[in-house]
Amino acid sequence: MKILKCLTLVTGVVLALAALGSAAGTLTTSNYVVQPTTVPGVSTGLVLKKGKQVTVTATGVVCANYTNLCVTPDGDGSVNTWYTGNGGFEQPEASAYGLIGRVGSGPWVEVGRGPTSLSGKGEVVFAVNDDAYGDNDGYFEVAVSYTTTAVTRTCWPGWGYGDDNHVHCGPPGLANQPEQSSQPTQGSSNEHGKAGEDHGKAGEEHGNSGR
Repeated sequence: MKILKCLTLVTGVVLALAALGSAAGTLTTSNYVVQPTTVPGVSTGLVLKKGKQVTVTATGVVCANYTNLCVTPDGDGSVNTWYTGNGGFEQPEASAYGLIGRVGSGPWVEVGRGPTSLSGKGEVVFAVNDDAYGDNDGYFEVAVSYTTTAVTRTCWPGWGYGDDNHVHCGPPGLANQPEQSSQPTQGSSNEHGKAGEDHGKAGEEHGNSGR
């Protein structure tokens, strides 16, 4: 009887841990390329839930050509970002030309190379902190880590050939449908490529059936 009670207890603990792990979600990472020519440089499609957070790390180099200055995601803290010419820097409290991010309607915050945690409610977006974007070169590569239960995902129309920044959900009319696509299975954000491959297979099968 003692052995049976012990086995029952162990089984209960295992099931409880499994349920806890499922509720917490699995940790995954999505990768994005942030161009320095627009604001935002990239909209990730990751919609963060209230009370949750993502962790961001970044690499790469961006050059502001009119100053001949090239920087990492940490930017250059010696530049006067409070200068209001050209409309002013997107976030004057952050280093010039570095990586900044925001969640939903929240303020832009300095991200840098990280790891940096972002919290809030809404879509996670990134940009280069600048006051003029048309003459910039380079890009930052940004990795966003999160648990699958911390976010929902929006999707864009089309199959997304050549676009690694977004999850795509097929023909126009299906855009911005939450949870239309599954979470990344290999830690990348370009799962739309798989959708394109599946679409191609479907076309081949259709061709075979027509014979």
